[in-house]
Amino acid sequence: MSNRTISTAEFIRHFGQYHDEAQRSPITLTKHGRASVVVLSVEAFERLSGQDNPRRVFAAGETPPDLAALLLAGIDRQIEDLDSGKDV
Repeated sequence: MSNRTISTAEFIRHFGQYHDEAQRSPITLTKHGRASVVVLSVEAFERLSGQDNPRRVFAAGETPPDLAALLLAGIDRQIEDLDSGKDV
């Protein structure tokens, strides 16, 4: 998925074209040469703000098994490092 960058003025001039394009791939809008806004499809937005958010917080009993295994492996490595006298 490529992320196209265009000026806000260009976006306004050709709204219909970029509206359709944003359905397929996010578009970064710039103002005075600096990125300011990203336009993306509703589906992409819902994916980012919903259950698929990698920053989501889980209660202890609802942590997905693969994530729990990854966390436990990291904790085990830190404990081994502490036991062997390495800086953590």
